Amino acid sequence: MSAVDRRSRAIAVVAHCLLNQNTVVKPLASHGGVVTSLVDFLARQGYGLIQLPCPEAIYLGMRRWWMSREQYDTESYREFSRRLLEPYVKLLAELTQDGCAYVVLGVRGSPSCAVETTTSNPSWSGEPRADKHPPSVKVSSRGVFMEELMGMLEERRLPPPLAVLDIDHREVSEKGLPEELVRTLSRKTQQ
Repeated sequence: MSAVDRRSRAIAVVAHCLLNQNTVVKPLASHGGVVTSLVDFLARQGYGLIQLPCPEAIYLGMRRWWMSREQYDTESYREFSRRLLEPYVKLLAELTQDGCAYVVLGVRGSPSCAVETTTSNPSWSGEPRADKHPPSVKVSSRGVFMEELMGMLEERRLPPPLAVLDIDHREVSEKGLPEELVRTLSRKTQQ
């Protein structure tokens, strides 16, 4: 009797806090642990999951406050991000060489882990006080960590991801998975 290999060759590279809300900056966690509807959907579609590390929690710890992309956009944070990402890029190189395709799922608004829309405020510095600083805005840009990931994938000449999408875990908590995400990721396992 021979074994049947059932692997899907579909991988979702997932920002850490989508699988572990305990690392989200306080008080912004919208789920008790994982974003269950996302994980369940990905599993039903046959995706294997690669959970990236949480760069903010490792770099600044759990007592950090919210920050903007500009505050993380430093040479030392970029170097730190690249060190964290190195083994994940190596794993993706092996997987793509073995015929796997992948998608990258970031966190909408994250200064580190956004892949489409990040939080910006060039004037933020020091203690975050609403009466002292203007509010941040959402801008079309990658977070610093994901920018480094995408750059490393290009440097290694890995095939590009089939899709790069942000997840707003608060929106998912209130409204469920966005139709666009379901439509986009449903097609990926059919290719």
